[in-house]
Parts: sequence; structure tokens; C-alpha cells
Amino acid sequence: MKPSLRNLLAATLLLAPLSAFAQSAVNQRLPLSSGGRVELNNIAGAVTVRGWDRNEVQLTGTLGDGQRLDVENSTNRVQFKVVYPQGHSNRGATLELRVPRAAQLQASTVSAGIDVADVDLRRLQTTTVSGAITVNGKADEAEISSVSGSIRSQLRTPRLELRTVSGGINSSGGSGGEVTANTVSGGINLDLTSVQRLNAETVSGNLGVRSAGLQPGGRISLQTVSAPVALTLPARTSAQLKVSTFSGDIKSDVGQVERPRYGPGSSLDARIGSGDGDISINAHSGDVRVSLSGR
Repeated sequence: MKPSLRNLLAATLLLAPLSAFAQSAVNQRLPLSSGGRVELNNIAGAVTVRGWDRNEVQLTGTLGDGQRLDVENSTNRVQFKVVYPQGHSNRGATLELRVPRAAQLQASTVSAGIDVADVDLRRLQTTTVSGAITVNGKADEAEISSVSGSIRSQLRTPRLELRTVSGGINSSGGSGGEVTANTVSGGINLDLTSVQRLNAETVSGNLGVRSAGLQPGGRISLQTVSAPVALTLPARTSAQLKVSTFSGDIKSDVGQVERPRYGPGSSLDARIGSGDGDISINAHSGDVRVSLSGR
């Protein structure tokens, strides 16, 4: 006996992905005092953060099958945590968070990407394991870290810390002041405003830095093991420049490269302008290029 069209349609609906029917909506809106703290913890899916001018926090989106949202709040703190069923793998939660100006934001995920934009925060802290992180807006200070996910920042901030293990780091758009960028096998590409302290390190990822200047008495430290380094500064820079490599070449718009008569390695010790600040570059087996723009 052949199944009827009606029976086939009914069976198809029954076999449709349960997640399409098991999702539950999220719609939380809570007050937060000026300068208060917002925390969001999610494992998988996606997290989007946007700023607004209201003195309240709003979380919207959807949860997957069996997931629940734990909420704790007070006048100065709001905490959201997506709790997943034990031993049950399903689609992650998709969430959008609205945060007020001058808030402190901490967002952490495992495999969910984090997208932050149009914010004006007192402090920003984002952490993920394998999700990509993108940030845009303003913050008094920011700390952004990932294990294998990439980081792309267009944040305007005077204090920025970027860390990955195997993900690439790209930063532009107005960061300066005090900047730290560290990775192991990912590349680092920084386009910064004037810096006071800059520390960037990689093991095997390329390291490229362009800065609008070095503040009086400022310090730049760049280090790689097996990757090239490129630094570009304005010609008006005032600093003492020291560069060393074991097996790489050095090319610089200022100073004279010295090479030992016997054995590997090369070094450069030169003054730029009146030599107010300090620039140190160490690349074990990578080439080094120092450029002064506007010459």
C-alpha cells in the first residue's frame, strides 16, 4: 500500500529539524547605573553588541533546544549566562546586546564570534577560544583576546591590549597611547595614532607597525623569532633606535647597519631627531625594515 500525499506531508513535518521548533526567544531589559558592569557568557552561536543612549541593558535573540538564560542583576551590575544541557550538542544561542554609554562590558564565548560596534565604553573586555572578534567604537581601555580566532579592531582607545595564540591581529582606526599585541603563529598588523608605550611580539607571524608618532619619552619594543618586522614612523620622530638580528637583514632610512666580520648577525644603533624616546627591535631570523615617512 502506497502512502498518501497527506501522510507524506505529515511525516515530512514531523522529521523537520527540531531546532526550528525548539528555539526560545530572549527579550530582557534591565536598568543599569552610569559606569555599571555588563557581563555576557555564551558558548556557541553568535554575539552582537551595540551601544545606545539609554540607562539600561537589553538582550534579545534566540536560545537553542534545552538552553536556558541565567540572569543576575543589581543597580551596578547585570550578568547574562547561557546554560547548555549537559552532554547535549546543539546549535548555539544567537544574541544581541545593547549597552549604555560609559558602561563596563565583559563578553566571553567559546566558539561564538563576537561583534562589537557603535559603543562608547569605560572598559571593554572580550574573550573567545575559536570565535573571531571584531570591535569598533570607543573605549577608555580595552582587552581583547582569542586562542585561534582572529581579532580585528577599529577601536578608538588610549589603552589597548590584543592577544591571540594562532589568530591574526589587525588594528586600525585610532588606537594609540599604550598598546600591547602578542601572538604565537598569527600575524600582527597595527596602524596606530601617536604611541607612548608599544610592545608587540610574535613567534612566527609577520609583524607590521605604522604609527603617527612617538610621544616624548615614549618607548617601542618589537620582537619576533622567525618572522620579518616592518616599522614605519614619521620623519619628525625623536628616539634612539636599536635593531638586532641573528640571521636576518636590516634595512633602515636612518643609521648605518653593522655586520660582524666573522659570524652571523647584524645590528643598528642610530639616533632619530634628538633621541628623546627609545625604539628596540629584535628579530632572531627575520628581516627588519625601518621607514621614516615624510622625508
